[in-house]
Amino acid sequence: MSLSVLFVNRMAAMERGGGETFDLEIARHLQSQGCTISFLTGIPLFGGLRRKDLFSGFRSPVSSFHVRSPYFGWFPWDKVRGGWRLRVADFEMFEKVAARWILRHGVDYDVIQICELPNLVAWLKRGGFPKPLVMRVTAPNVYDPRGGMKQADAVIASGTSVEKLRATERPDCMEVPNGVDTDVFHPHESGFRRKAGLEADALIVLYVARFQAFKNHEVLLRAFAQMSGECARAVLLLAGSGPLEGRMKGLAAELGVRDRVRFLGEVPFGDLPDVYAAADIKVISSDYESFCFAAIEAMASGLPIVTTDCGWVPKLIEYGGGRVVPAGDASALAAALCALAKDEPLRQEIGRRNRARAVEQHGWPLSARRLMDVYGSVCDVEEGKGEIG
Repeated sequence: MSLSVLFVNRMAAMERGGGETFDLEIARHLQSQGCTISFLTGIPLFGGLRRKDLFSGFRSPVSSFHVRSPYFGWFPWDKVRGGWRLRVADFEMFEKVAARWILRHGVDYDVIQICELPNLVAWLKRGGFPKPLVMRVTAPNVYDPRGGMKQADAVIASGTSVEKLRATERPDCMEVPNGVDTDVFHPHESGFRRKAGLEADALIVLYVARFQAFKNHEVLLRAFAQMSGECARAVLLLAGSGPLEGRMKGLAAELGVRDRVRFLGEVPFGDLPDVYAAADIKVISSDYESFCFAAIEAMASGLPIVTTDCGWVPKLIEYGGGRVVPAGDASALAAALCALAKDEPLRQEIGRRNRARAVEQHGWPLSARRLMDVYGSVCDVEEGKGEIG
């Protein structure tokens, strides 16, 4: 089945989080199965694209469209009382502009794949849009005042979100797992240490995450400060950007470990495999994760994982893939990191197990086939007409 698919992703042209990685990677594999791929993304009112490498790795050209709306991603909404309202307004303004664009141009596609954005679904349905809308939910606590999730022709999710959605709004939620390209993320000789000026014998702990409150960089920095007292070779790499980055730099200085913590900023996706390959331990300090791309990228790269009990990640490593500690417990996190830091043979053995599991269970082709099944189930919806209000 060859389909023309439009992916709608608010942030894809500005940053790369889990939702963006899913859309771009699965779109690449759908393209290899004969689908024609297009993207509709948002950009700020002022300025242009922030990500120039959006479609690197795609076999064929991708049609890319961008609509402008106010952007408040710089605001630390999750640390300011009532700040969530600004984030909601940010996305609603994009959804309105995107809805108008799709009502004008969307009939050219067989199916529209929407990353969250329940208001967009509701407005398109209200406008009588005739083509099927598949909504991907990245976390089950979606703010959905207009009931867009229930109106979508299909809802897909992965990890802990699947069970929660099936028990509530969408009993028919279909699981399309997150994946990893195990040919790209794999153990190999990396030049990253040399480029970054890191010692060859440094013990590198890596965290790949946006600087947002639920990622809990603070507990990691406090744990690393404790760990560094026992492991003089330890270096912490923090890959990512976000509104709390400046605050975490200040905390690292306050804890006396600023010279041993590297803030890498937003690392281009194509450079991440070398960063993983240079590391010794992957750490995840989040309060909650419905899945976690960084975890399976680390597994494919042959790394052991130390994670908080944050949702789905412990299930990914339940067969001896690392260590699990209580969320928010800096001392427990430090102890687990120290234990692996001191045992290189154990790190290597765990890394081999993780690599094998990633290859066997988390490849993108399986996920792409499941998504094609979802598309096949909704592509006969009745056509209609209407306007957005």
